[in-house]
Amino acid sequence: MRIQALIAIIGFTLIGIPARASASEPLPTEPIPVSVQLDAEYPNSWVYVHDFNFAALVDGKVAILNVAEDSRPYKGHVDAGQFASFLAAKSRSELYAAQTFMSRRTYGERIDAITIFDRKSLSPIGEIVLPPRRMQVVTHTNAFQMTPDESWGFVVNFTPASSVTVVDMEARQVLQEIPNPACTFVFPTGRRGFSSFCSDGALVTYQLDDEAKVANSTRSKAFIDIDADPLYMKNAVIDGVTYFPSFQGRIKPIDFRGEAPKLLESWELAPATLAAERWAPGGWQVIAGGDDGRLYVLMHRDASEGSHKYGGTEVWVHEAVSGKQLSRYRLKGFSSSIAVTSPDQGGKRYLVATNADQELDIYDAADGTHLRTLHVNASANPIVVTTR
Repeated sequence: MRIQALIAIIGFTLIGIPARASASEPLPTEPIPVSVQLDAEYPNSWVYVHDFNFAALVDGKVAILNVAEDSRPYKGHVDAGQFASFLAAKSRSELYAAQTFMSRRTYGERIDAITIFDRKSLSPIGEIVLPPRRMQVVTHTNAFQMTPDESWGFVVNFTPASSVTVVDMEARQVLQEIPNPACTFVFPTGRRGFSSFCSDGALVTYQLDDEAKVANSTRSKAFIDIDADPLYMKNAVIDGVTYFPSFQGRIKPIDFRGEAPKLLESWELAPATLAAERWAPGGWQVIAGGDDGRLYVLMHRDASEGSHKYGGTEVWVHEAVSGKQLSRYRLKGFSSSIAVTSPDQGGKRYLVATNADQELDIYDAADGTHLRTLHVNASANPIVVTTR
């Protein structure tokens, strides 16, 4: 009886369907796959969001987002797994990820390589296989850098012996490996050299010849008090000068444009406020530089030993050359990393902050007004945001 009743219900339901519904035209066949290409030159409001994906490191990526859009900000992504390091070329339509692969995904033979992606299709178009000792750390912009003309690349190694692999980015081949004992990270110096910070607070510099061999090296005096006030290795570059914040709120400018770096005069971020309320930089990517000559520093109050990792609730804006404080922006909440874009077509600069919910808060860089929060699934751990 129950089966007969069910059949009757189905029959009455079908009878009630309008005739036009059953006679509708079939949808046109869609071509598969469908691929949309990006422009070779991205707008200034597009940023690279490096997701190192802590819960599944082999599936890290770099997402490309338009921070000026409330809807559909996600434009695509490239793979960047296993604590990868990412760079976007300015002289070529290429993106690079220095990353690590295992032959059996999570085990087996290790292969380190720089994967080369086409900027328009985001497809891999080549690779440079590296010695299998690339340093794997939480995403750090100075673990992989290029010379000013982008002809050579420098990849930091750690085994735990420290060295730097020099790569010809145009011929796509490894040139040399430079031992770099007790020093780490790379800051391109001069035409074909690099500098590294060392464990004693000094700066070592190598200038290379046309075969990427060391032509000469220099070492500065120790200028960083590692115990009392160490420097973050994160930096911002404005008009060719590189600015490093310290744990206590000091800014150290260094000019890497010549054959040997020039250590410029340090200055403090609003020293009276620092002392009275114990403000200090905090987070991961704690500093950003605008092409308007302004430094943006992520700050937190009531600083204490170890709080440099916690993030910040304000961004302090200073004139880079003079150190004069221009503004203080209160953020919606704790944030861990910041970046600043160049002006978009409307002349607006955007301050991008990774918040505690692993979303991106977008502010007007001119006055700190919160514009939008990007709730996108493009990133699980957007640890570093890089502007184009």
